[in-house]
Amino acid sequence: MKFINIIFTLILLFTTISYSQQDRERMLHQKNKLDQLEKVKLIEALDLDEATSVRFFARRNDSQKEIDALEKKSDETLGQIQSNLDSNDKNIEATQKQLISDFLSIREKVETKRKLFIISLADILPTEKIAKYIVFEKKFRDEIRKVLLGKNRRPRD
Repeated sequence: MKFINIIFTLILLFTTISYSQQDRERMLHQKNKLDQLEKVKLIEALDLDEATSVRFFARRNDSQKEIDALEKKSDETLGQIQSNLDSNDKNIEATQKQLISDFLSIREKVETKRKLFIISLADILPTEKIAKYIVFEKKFRDEIRKVLLGKNRRPRD
């Protein structure tokens, strides 16, 4: 009987791991498709020629890598804050204050990187196209959020 329980547990474990891996692959594929859509729409919105779009996206990709690294660090710090909230330790206030300070500092760095990226576009794009880029980013993110929230909502009976 123990052998059957062990086999069942192993099958359940491997099945769970397999589904989890498939979910990650599906999410990565969807993110790549979304990124491609965003690039096409951005090229159209800014009316970029090939040389300009190569320079623009090279700079944007470099900036995005830095921002992604900071976002990951921000998520890790947020996880630590959450873990400490769940802790029963009574002397946690100093740790929480430090983690909050770290989190806010990282968020400031993210916004600074975004600001520096936009400022750096001045040698690639005219001011009007930089303004169009800022508006595009906001509208595109809002539209994606709207689509995602629309899919997650269930009709009320």
